[in-house]
Amino acid sequence: MKRLSLFAILLVYSLTVVNAKNEIINVGFTFSPSTLTIAPGENVTFTLEAMHNAVEVSKATWDANGATPLPGGFSVAFGGGEVLPPQLANGTHWYVCTPHASGGMKGIIIVGTPTGIEKTRGLIDISVFPNPANDLITVKGGKILPGTKYFVTDQFGRQVLTGMLDGETTSINISRFNKGIYYIQAEGVKSRSIKVIKN
Repeated sequence: MKRLSLFAILLVYSLTVVNAKNEIINVGFTFSPSTLTIAPGENVTFTLEAMHNAVEVSKATWDANGATPLPGGFSVAFGGGEVLPPQLANGTHWYVCTPHASGGMKGIIIVGTPTGIEKTRGLIDISVFPNPANDLITVKGGKILPGTKYFVTDQFGRQVLTGMLDGETTSINISRFNKGIYYIQAEGVKSRSIKVIKN
């Protein structure tokens, strides 16, 4: 009886691991998180607005903001869907939103050990204050390594600023930005985009 119970527990645990899901969403015209690292055998769920899809491309196409699909690569329909483990071999998978690739709407999924890019830095979360802001914002996060890259995009997904975080707290000058909504994201597996309002 004890052996049967142990077997049942192990079976449930293994099914849970195999069917683990990781979610990627769109924030305007960006994927969030822009880089996702998963273990082999995990699924990835894309939750997207109806105007966005996700199609795997080669690194050269990704670098050029192109949209030519990678033969045999994964493809997620407009509005989202799921990418299953057989479509996510170990290594790095570059993907784009087909109609918005030229504007830089793209992301990376790393399965197992990263290849072709610098190993992603760990980042628990980020916060931004003050918000709304006039001239300066401060980005704060746990376990941020100096040199972690950040991106600022406008509400249309256009990248308006990039830079490097100094460490746990970094001040960013947004005085030249027009009034409106912006999104800031630090490069990291667990980072999320933060909405910032510029007065």
